[in-house]
Amino acid sequence: MDTNANATKTAKKKKKTSQKPAKTTLKILRFFLVPVLCIITLYVGVIIGYVILGGESASDVLDVQTWKHLISLIFADR
Repeated sequence: MDTNANATKTAKKKKKTSQKPAKTTLKILRFFLVPVLCIITLYVGVIIGYVILGGESASDVLDVQTWKHLISLIFADR
């Protein structure tokens, strides 16, 4: 009877330890995946807004002068 109880305990321990790597992998994946998806979403949104709605070229999206002009328009003295 004792050996059966010990076997059950070791089986439960194996189940718990086998779940830990999956949880840590999920946490690491969230840590890296969420910021990458946010950056991709931001870039796609900028492309949609600037190219499709604004009618400008896609190469101007990453131009520093474009962003300086945009910031000066937003934060101009009123």
